[in-house]
Amino acid sequence: MSALSIAITKLKATSAVTSKTTAARIYPVDLPQGASQPCLVVNIASGYDEHMLSGAGKYYRNRVTVECNAPTSEAVMALGDAVMAALEDNVNATIGTFTGITTQFADLDRTDYTDDRTTYRRTLDFFIRWRH
Repeated sequence: MSALSIAITKLKATSAVTSKTTAARIYPVDLPQGASQPCLVVNIASGYDEHMLSGAGKYYRNRVTVECNAPTSEAVMALGDAVMAALEDNVNATIGTFTGITTQFADLDRTDYTDDRTTYRRTLDFFIRWRH
């Protein structure tokens, strides 16, 4: 499991998120062509392994980006708020089959829209710390 699958698992298990979109509309890495809105795309932006005196610690911290997409600015803000609540503050959490996971809001909360105003986006970044 990676931070990408941890984030997706948590988002799919959070009713506040799936009430605004469906679990089937939470995508890893790439938004499929013709995907319906509202939806989420989750990507890893960066990551590193905590080094120990004995070498690689296999205790990773990844920065994960969640892109919220919706047909209106109100819908994208509500979807982003649900994502924030799901991922902003988990300490020593069990997500899927992994335990001891920490998730926290990083520092990015950005909005924008397409030129034709058919898609509004809200991009949020989170740090996910997990042990391999």
